Amino acid sequence: MSQPTYWKKFCGIELFKINYYAKYYLYRLFGVTLPKLHSQHEYWAKRGQVYMDEILASGYLDREVFFQNMLIDELKQIKFGSFFEAGCGFGWNIRRVKEEFSDTFVGGVDFSLSQLGNAQSYLGEMKLPLVNADNCQMPLKDNSFDVGFSLGVFMNIHPSKIEAAVKEMTRVCGKYIIHLEYDENNTTEKLREKRIFKTNIVSHDYRALYEALGKKVVKYLTYKDFGDAYNLFQKKISKNLDRWEGFEGAEKYIFIVVEV
Repeated sequence: MSQPTYWKKFCGIELFKINYYAKYYLYRLFGVTLPKLHSQHEYWAKRGQVYMDEILASGYLDREVFFQNMLIDELKQIKFGSFFEAGCGFGWNIRRVKEEFSDTFVGGVDFSLSQLGNAQSYLGEMKLPLVNADNCQMPLKDNSFDVGFSLGVFMNIHPSKIEAAVKEMTRVCGKYIIHLEYDENNTTEKLREKRIFKTNIVSHDYRALYEALGKKVVKYLTYKDFGDAYNLFQKKISKNLDRWEGFEGAEKYIFIVVEV
């Protein structure tokens, strides 16, 4: 079996690490940042081949589940009969939602065929409906789902496309939109410095984007609101983390709930 492209090496070093450090030193030594990726289809076609196995084995989800729990807690407070995730990946979140709310119609959208292929395996007998599509143009009817959600996905959308993605969410969702996403204006200086040179991570002002469409933001939380709970949760984790970049803290996301 051939090695996935993502793990290809040059002189014994993975190409993605060479790419990372080239951008890192351009920024640290010369203050140069490269343009954000206009499209990440190719990136996730390769990344998606290995993402599920890597994430499941690394201990990452033992830590990331804190944010997933925030979603579940929020869903328990609202009435809804259908839910979808925009950028569902291999199905980690939609599987949890279906397990917690078994009578709910749950689906997912993702533009990465490799991710969706892994989702079929991960979801197993659940057989949840999955759509191969871009969040900026989803082949879904108006008000198809009561609740739409994303976790760390819209931060991969180029600034020129984010308004289209947000409009699609308001079109497809009938009641609420929930995001756990990156906002550099509501994070720490340390994390801003760590992410500023990355071409695949983009910060957006989600409150402003939705309010510009006349939508009501009913909840907006930052790491300052849930950071203490996050730290307590992390202290209880016994499984080691096996990731070369480590795990970023509560400041990696804001939590926003929009009433459609």
